[in-house]
Amino acid sequence: MGVDIGLAAYLTAWYAGNYYYNIYNKSAAKAGGGAEFAFTMALLQLVFGSIYALFLWIAPEARPMPKLSFNQILKLAPMGFYAAAAHCGAVYSLSAGAVSFAQVIKAAEPAFAAAVGFLFYGQKVSIAKLCCLVPIIGGIVLASVTELDFTYKALIAASSANVAAAFRGQETKRVMADPSLKTAVGGPGNAYALTTLWATLILIPTLFISGEASQKDVFKAMWDADGKKGTVGNFRWNLFMSGITFYLYNEVSTLALGKISGVTHSVANTAKRAIIIVGCAIAFGESMAPVKMAGCTIAILGTFLYAVADDLFGGKKATAAKKKK
Repeated sequence: MGVDIGLAAYLTAWYAGNYYYNIYNKSAAKAGGGAEFAFTMALLQLVFGSIYALFLWIAPEARPMPKLSFNQILKLAPMGFYAAAAHCGAVYSLSAGAVSFAQVIKAAEPAFAAAVGFLFYGQKVSIAKLCCLVPIIGGIVLASVTELDFTYKALIAASSANVAAAFRGQETKRVMADPSLKTAVGGPGNAYALTTLWATLILIPTLFISGEASQKDVFKAMWDADGKKGTVGNFRWNLFMSGITFYLYNEVSTLALGKISGVTHSVANTAKRAIIIVGCAIAFGESMAPVKMAGCTIAILGTFLYAVADDLFGGKKATAAKKKK
């Protein structure tokens, strides 16, 4: 059985980047940018990522700038909309309830991806793979059950983020499947950069809808007070690094999506949550109960079974389908 080195590298960078994003994001929240400024933080994270994307286009021999017509740019707007919605939903869910509860709901992302793919994109998932979703989602639930803090706001926000993330994955696949648009974009890296730029613009109105725009003086005072005596330091640094790591891990996630299906991508994303739970618990000195460790192990094993389910249970049909491809 051959090993896809490129995919392995993408997954490693994706997981590492997401781990550090969670560390920097939580540290920034502790320094003052918590639930009161959840959307402001989310927007600034996208702004920092957008600046990085623009720098790569401007810097010599870094990344070729996409050559898009105005109509083609508009075709990418849905990707930006779903990316903004997914980011907003995730950030708000983390502020409305416990992190562990948000992770439980986000663990259902493969199920949402399968449903969206089936209902709106005509995709099918085998019964064997659908059965493997049970230990994946159940493992994350088990890992978080000892810290479960239920709130309807977190439930709705995290579920909305799952739906948006599923559509974002499918829209990315759709765009990269259009030969003319794919050529004009110039690759998955540019596709994510354009998605981030669109998401940044689309996210701006949320500051006014949430009422955070009216608190800009409070946020500015917190920004200016960073590092001074009596404050929790490194707010600006952690916010900046959370934006950069958010962009980088999502870019390699987009590259990985080019090698795997949307549902498999979501399953890998779910396994990542098990690793993040353990990693963040170690980084912030949180307890690691046996139940949590058992849940993480079950989720990771479930992900492996999902990856090989058709080979194990599909028999001749799976082999014939692979030969056709």
